[in-house]
Amino acid sequence: MNTLDYFIKVPTVDVHLYAPFFEAFEGMLSLRTPNPSKTEFTTLHFMVSPDFRIEFEGVVERAGLITSQA
Repeated sequence: MNTLDYFIKVPTVDVHLYAPFFEAFEGMLSLRTPNPSKTEFTTLHFMVSPDFRIEFEGVVERAGLITSQA
C-alpha cells in the first residue's frame, strides 16, 4: 500500500490520548509507536493514505502538533 510517513513527537504520558483520537479517522491512517520510550517524549509513526494528506495535515495543525515527513 502506498502511504505517506509522518513522525510526531508527543509526551509519553499522552500517547494513550493520541492513538484513539487519530484512529477515529477511519481509512485515513495507520498509527504505530515504534520503540515506545520510557523518557519524556515518544515518537508516533503515522502512515497516511495519500488521499487524506490534506485532511491529516489540517488535523495535526489544529491540534498544535509538529510533524516531520519521511
